[in-house]
Amino acid sequence: MQIVATLPASPQLLADLGPRLQVVDVELVEVTALLRRDPALTARLIGMANSAAYARSEPAGSLEEAVACVGYREVYRLVGAVAATQMADERLGYYGVDGQRLRENALFVALVMEELAEATGANSRVAYTMGLLRSIGKVALDRLARKNPAIQPFEAGAGTLTDWELASWGCTNVEVAEKILRGWRFPDETILAIRHHYEPAGQADASIHLLNMAAGAADLRGFALPGEESYWQFTPENFERTGVDQGTLVWAGERAFRTLEKICSALG
Repeated sequence: MQIVATLPASPQLLADLGPRLQVVDVELVEVTALLRRDPALTARLIGMANSAAYARSEPAGSLEEAVACVGYREVYRLVGAVAATQMADERLGYYGVDGQRLRENALFVALVMEELAEATGANSRVAYTMGLLRSIGKVALDRLARKNPAIQPFEAGAGTLTDWELASWGCTNVEVAEKILRGWRFPDETILAIRHHYEPAGQADASIHLLNMAAGAADLRGFALPGEESYWQFTPENFERTGVDQGTLVWAGERAFRTLEKICSALG
């Protein structure tokens, strides 16, 4: 799909940054060299590290100082926040989603996934990425729709989101997301979780069920995206496959919300 070339650069950077940060003794110079591939991202990270959310006594004057200040875990979160902001720079008019809601949904689901991963012993950065990028297919399809006046916007109550996407393009947003993420060289675990999280029943991979639950938690918290409500079931299979109970899910949502407030404050 040619439209993929128009998508923002920051989400692609996560595919390289995540594995690099998994190396125990990764050097600061390696991380900053990777981040400098995107000058706009570099400037944004320095600004976020200097925000009131991180309460630095002395402002960071360089990317190295900013990364050293907030730490690798927080840098990955902030790169994800910038990626979510870039994805949400325009309203998804055909999906009926404004930029702020798309960004909040992406970040909240990502942060819930991070918390659930830590509670279950999964990789928190991989889980965060799953939540962050689960709607990337919608961004691509919405841009594609602008080039085709025959496509009509999604209308709640006129069928499922999947039915509308199939009728409009012959494919779904999660199928498009799979193609995009494979092209960006994300790991299979990330790709398959996003590809199947709308319909996790019968899937063995716990990440698929975790992503379904995290997206459902966003819906309950008021960060819902139109047309997705029917996909979030919180079934016994979800809980059994993931080892997460209702209390843990609520706890993860509360922690994610507090972190979301901090990140949004840093974003400005």
